[in-house]
Amino acid sequence: MAGGGQFEVIGFDADDTLWRNEDSFQAAELMFAEIVAPYSPEGIAVLDVLHATEADNIPISGYGVKAFALSMIQAAVTATGGRVPASVIGSLVDHAHQMLMHPVELLDGVPETLSTVGQTNRLVLITKGDLVHQTRKVRTSGLEHHFEHIKVVLDKDVASYRGVLAEWDIDPSTFLMVGNSLRSDILPIVELGGHGVHVPYHTTWEHEVVHDHNGGFAELAQIGDLPTWLADS
Repeated sequence: MAGGGQFEVIGFDADDTLWRNEDSFQAAELMFAEIVAPYSPEGIAVLDVLHATEADNIPISGYGVKAFALSMIQAAVTATGGRVPASVIGSLVDHAHQMLMHPVELLDGVPETLSTVGQTNRLVLITKGDLVHQTRKVRTSGLEHHFEHIKVVLDKDVASYRGVLAEWDIDPSTFLMVGNSLRSDILPIVELGGHGVHVPYHTTWEHEVVHDHNGGFAELAQIGDLPTWLADS
């Protein structure tokens, strides 16, 4: 149906769909390895320790910069057997503060795409992570006015999407979700009976990587291709 009229509402992910995010975490990981490794025993892969710590902490602290900072500190202590100096811990904390205050960097074509599809469809934003930080990014992005509803959730799975769509009185069969993560943005919505458009980012956090799936969604090279795809749907 022209103009994406088969979709009552189009949902968008935020991080690495509307603006850059994962790049800053990868830069922080490099910094972590550089300043922590000198204090760890030979043979310890400090980034492996960090990644394992992050995975273990997700059920406790969730997602976002604050959770990542906690994992960096814990991993630094673990990887060095407690020998990491306070100055290194201080540097990790300072870097986390810098990440929290970093300005939003919109991806190419995002404002134009939202303006175009917003003329024919209702738009909502569903993102996960720290409520305070995510809310700050939305408000400072200049994009908030495009969305009828905005929700920050602890995790993005079938149950959370079902709850959000029910709260907003949206039929999943008429809902389209656009995002960069198959695990968080696309597959749960498809399982719920909705529709998905995957727009890959150039890098993906390993926790979000999905190797096996049954498809059932579209994939676009860039978000700017969405209006044309909707018109042809």
